[in-house]
Amino acid sequence: MWTTVVLLGLAVSIEPARIALIALLLTRPRPARHLAVFLCTGLAMSLSVGFTVLFIFHHSFLGKADLNPALIQIGIGVVAVLLGALLMSKIPLRQFSRKEMAEVPAGGANETVLEVEKELAPGRFKRLSTRVRAFVQGESSWFSGSIGAALAMPSVDYMALLALIIASKTPPAEQAAALVTFLLLASWAAVIPLLSFMVAPAKTRVWVQRFNDWIRTRTRRHAGMFVAAVGVILIGVGLHGL
Repeated sequence: MWTTVVLLGLAVSIEPARIALIALLLTRPRPARHLAVFLCTGLAMSLSVGFTVLFIFHHSFLGKADLNPALIQIGIGVVAVLLGALLMSKIPLRQFSRKEMAEVPAGGANETVLEVEKELAPGRFKRLSTRVRAFVQGESSWFSGSIGAALAMPSVDYMALLALIIASKTPPAEQAAALVTFLLLASWAAVIPLLSFMVAPAKTRVWVQRFNDWIRTRTRRHAGMFVAAVGVILIGVGLHGL
């Protein structure tokens, strides 16, 4: 169980979206406060959901099935390997992205539709964009709190981890420790900058931005190799536990 907890926590912590949002929070007027709100909101939501499942609905969560934790580890590993293979393949994953839609040549019907929309509501779009820009660039903690809450929404891997912890049938204290360990490992990319910012704020901004740039330069193949490697390790640990 603990191997899976550590690997999943580290894998979640280096998600490009998470790193990019942390870098964004560091550019705000009061980065330390926003990082603290981001962390507290995310941890509060994740812990609330996790403890509720582990200690209140743990019987109904898995039903009457007596699952082997090793089988859950193997299942998570197989999914990770398949996802890694998909990322390493050349299958296009952005066929319907906004970027490609924006690259459609201007003119004809598309241009006419855009002109009509601008004529119908010229002020509405401007007001909306102004409000969104003020919300993102302002000093309010609502933005950082909403980001923390959005990233803390229960995902498939999080629910699979809870199933693994429940199936391990370890004492409640150890289950709680496993969940907290996972969340702390998943949050290290925000915890370390927060602590570092209190000592050297300028260097922290540079370090986080460089790390963000490094993550962005990684290709799908690199990400796929990492995910597949985690999957292979989980499969090996699961087979060893059978």
